[in-house]
Amino acid sequence: MAEKLPKSDDLKATWSFVEPGLQLILGSDSVATVTPKMYMNVYTAIYNYCINKSRTPTQDSSYGSGSNSTTNASLVGGEIYLKLQQYLIEYIQQLEKKPEESFLQFYVRRWVRFTIGAGYLNNVFDYMNRYWVKKERSNGRRDIYDVNTLCLLTWRDFMFRPNLEILLEEILTQVELQRLHKIELNMEISFAIKSFVSLGFDINDLKKQNLSVYITDFEKAYLDATLKFYTEESDEFLETNGVVEYMKKVDTRLAEENSRANIILIEHTKRPLADVLNNALIERHVEVMYEEFNNLLDQKQTEDIYRMYSLLQRVPPTLEPLLIKFEAYVKQQGLKAVAELKQSQAAAESMGAASKKYQALLPKLYIKTLLQVYERFNEVVYMAFGNNPLFVKSLDNACRDYINNNSIAMPGIDNNGPTVFKGNSKTPELLARYGDTLLKKKAKDSDATADMSADELMNIFKFIADKDAFETHYRRLLARRLINGNMVSEEEEESIIQKLKEFNSLEYTTKMSNMFADMKASKDLRYWFKEQEESDNTDLNIFVLSQTAWPFPQFKQPFTLPDELLGTKEQFEKLYSEKHSGRRLKWLWNLCRGEMKANLARPGKPPFILTVNLFQMSILLPFNKRETYSFEELHEITNLTPEHLESCITPLVKYKLLIQSPEGSENTGKSSTKFTVVKEYKSKKMKVNFMQGVKLDQKHDHDDAQKEIEDDRRSFLQACIVRIMKARKVLKHSALINEVVQQSHARFQPSVGDIKKAIDLLIEKEYLNRVDGDSYEYLA
Repeated sequence: MAEKLPKSDDLKATWSFVEPGLQLILGSDSVATVTPKMYMNVYTAIYNYCINKSRTPTQDSSYGSGSNSTTNASLVGGEIYLKLQQYLIEYIQQLEKKPEESFLQFYVRRWVRFTIGAGYLNNVFDYMNRYWVKKERSNGRRDIYDVNTLCLLTWRDFMFRPNLEILLEEILTQVELQRLHKIELNMEISFAIKSFVSLGFDINDLKKQNLSVYITDFEKAYLDATLKFYTEESDEFLETNGVVEYMKKVDTRLAEENSRANIILIEHTKRPLADVLNNALIERHVEVMYEEFNNLLDQKQTEDIYRMYSLLQRVPPTLEPLLIKFEAYVKQQGLKAVAELKQSQAAAESMGAASKKYQALLPKLYIKTLLQVYERFNEVVYMAFGNNPLFVKSLDNACRDYINNNSIAMPGIDNNGPTVFKGNSKTPELLARYGDTLLKKKAKDSDATADMSADELMNIFKFIADKDAFETHYRRLLARRLINGNMVSEEEEESIIQKLKEFNSLEYTTKMSNMFADMKASKDLRYWFKEQEESDNTDLNIFVLSQTAWPFPQFKQPFTLPDELLGTKEQFEKLYSEKHSGRRLKWLWNLCRGEMKANLARPGKPPFILTVNLFQMSILLPFNKRETYSFEELHEITNLTPEHLESCITPLVKYKLLIQSPEGSENTGKSSTKFTVVKEYKSKKMKVNFMQGVKLDQKHDHDDAQKEIEDDRRSFLQACIVRIMKARKVLKHSALINEVVQQSHARFQPSVGDIKKAIDLLIEKEYLNRVDGDSYEYLA
């Protein structure tokens, strides 16, 4: 290239001077390189030409702009722009690939060099860009571009477009070979693909990226090829491999595609690529995954369950069937576990004596069985589903189902049939008995509650539908623990009451708190009575309980208190009435118990201590006067009903304190049957409890609890209806039913029949009135 600059007004000389430099800037096969001096000479020659022509009036200096002439200082560049445009076309068309190159290699090699050169060329024509090109575009000429854009557009029209088919084919072939692991990922593909992005332009705003070329000429073909490849591969793989292996393969493929996308693709393609992969690898084969799901749960393959969940999570609609299957499976496993426990129960009952111990353990075994299922699948939800709220809800629904409705909770229920809540589940009662076992002090078998906890109790409590039933049974058992003094600790009791407050209303827990207050007041009262007592023949441990807080109905059966206790009773009543005027004491004889010394041991041995209820005490005390009494005589002495009397005598006979004649349980309640106290009682224990065998009270306790639950529910439903109607004034029948069900579900599940009965009762009490045949009006 000549070093002497051409005349500034000579277009031909100027172009001849700069053309060799342009060749080197854009990339030449010659060994010559661009030097700083040559670069500046080219820049100066173009600058001088544009400056000189702009100062000299000329014709048609605006590149066909239609102007007849320009004034001094007009901007000129059209002639040299045309020269550059033609030169770029010729330059690109003469480019040839080497014999050993593929077209892709040739394209990338020349493209990379060309784009670098285009950037430098843009600087060389900087004056023309800043003045002439800017003026033309501001005049509405959208076919005029800055030099860098002109270079790219020329490449697009004369290199890219004519060779698009072969270029695209070779790119897709390279990608497929990479997917088949036949070649390593190389940057040639990345450069080629990015050229699709660079060759898109917004004519109105050249600085704004336009992906039309990339989307139309590359992305669609790439996605179609991806779908075809993985559709064929996944079908073939599943023909010879299991679902677990397939999911591992999919995981690997997705990771590979993600890595490849980060290197060769732009962000725009990643979402549609993910959709294609999800369709080919997941959606098309989702059914076989569903079929495998239960097997994975059976085999406790948490890692594979997590892998399935992770895949399906990529396509959110596919999770719904998995949720349904998971909920059904948990429910089925819960029902199965309870059915197996029931079979064990039946086997124990067939063994006779062994069934008693089993029955005592049933609440613990039952609750533990329910918990084992919950804890197993709670871990699955945590480990495999990441505590996804949808799966947490499915687990809760399943647990609520099998915990309330199973073959032990509802005898006769069909575990394979649809679940219908019938309102008489035994789970609340068994859970309350579990709590009783946990909190009751045991003389023996201290390890019986070692694996039980209050947290376990609350884990089941949150699922039971009839929370009111649990609270009723729990409160009655708590009352027994309090008056019998066999609590493990008051702190443990209060801890559970506090947890119940967090889950439910304060109504029942307030009653429990009042029970503790009564126990403290009774303790103070006992100290006071001992100080006032005139005789100490009887050690009286008295409890004064408020009738509203404690679940004990008034004892209404006939009973004659033994003479030995009558004086102490009358003395306490007298002193209490003096201390608390206006209060009336009602004695709960059926809850009274005591200890008696029995000098029936061998000579030299200490007396036995007999733990008995008050009725048994009234039966045994007469034997201080005579050795034998008939059933009829004991009936006259105690004034107990024959049913109560027989129930209390039975354990005395069974444990051989009394000898019955004639023998046999069928003769116990006959008037003529004789009972004789033994002269020497034989027992390895010096303290013998005869209360455990009294079954009548146990049956009455259960019946009383059920009656209390039913009464409370009737009262609750009436109060709920009145509260709703007071706010609404007038309401249709169906709307009222729905609102009552909604407000009741946190405590229990009322039947429509029960709600209708409550409505009818309120109509009778004139709280409501029927209007328009299908609505109710609030009256009171």
